[in-house]
Amino acid sequence: MNWGYITAFWTTVVMNCVHPLNWEACLPVQDWLFPAVHDYIRFRTEEPYASEKRALRSVQMDDR
Repeated sequence: MNWGYITAFWTTVVMNCVHPLNWEACLPVQDWLFPAVHDYIRFRTEEPYASEKRALRSVQMDDR
């Protein structure tokens, strides 16, 4: 895992969720943490813009 991701997570999520004013947004962890982990795993296993490249290739093949 890249230290940049851990540092960014710590500074944006953990440090902001420590403040009581943000608890309302931070407490439903299932609403933001699980989708974020899913996105991270998907982006780590797939090349950036892979789905867009596939769509463009299919359009190019249809035009021929």
